[in-house]
Amino acid sequence: MTKELQIKTYDLDKPAQIAAMAGVLKNHIVKHKLFVPIAGKNYAMVEGWQFAGGLMGLFPRIKQVINLSQGQEYKWQAEVEVIDRKNDKIVSTGFALCSNKENKKKTFDEYAVLSMAQTRAIGKAYRNLLGWVMKLAGYEATPSEEMSPVGTQPQPAKENATTGQGNGELIECYKCPEGNAITEQEAKYSMRFFGKNYCRNCQKLAKKK
Repeated sequence: MTKELQIKTYDLDKPAQIAAMAGVLKNHIVKHKLFVPIAGKNYAMVEGWQFAGGLMGLFPRIKQVINLSQGQEYKWQAEVEVIDRKNDKIVSTGFALCSNKENKKKTFDEYAVLSMAQTRAIGKAYRNLLGWVMKLAGYEATPSEEMSPVGTQPQPAKENATTGQGNGELIECYKCPEGNAITEQEAKYSMRFFGKNYCRNCQKLAKKK
């Protein structure tokens, strides 16, 4: 007879537990490079917010998506609910938009615009509930996907995956719908051969073309 896997969850109403969880959250984000430095501040990616929610038994559910496209513009709105696994109750809601008229989304296909709208809504739903928890972990209380650093360049990160202190820089992939972070070294290589900041997967696709 197999035993059910027991997963430790943290209670949002118990500050001592959340303080301990913040350390677990920070280590996870640093280890997997789930943050993006923008204008000297570090913003957790949506995967980091999902991990934070998962530690408390909170999971996202897409409620609806609305097509607001007109003419040559792809524009989608998404609504996401965060559900407490213990009682199946809605504990937070987030709305978000994405359009290919945005500065960094001009080359996006419609499916990518829709995907980013959902990604942003997931981050927003978690942010409305757990923004203070993310701050406790040392990151800004806004998901990186909501940030549009127009006219600015990403600044060196304040930590790296091994020591928590360093100057490694993370940059968003130009092509990926989710804006996947790449290292400065990867970006230099990509700029040299492709003229744009591509992650390794996008570099492979560019080579095939």
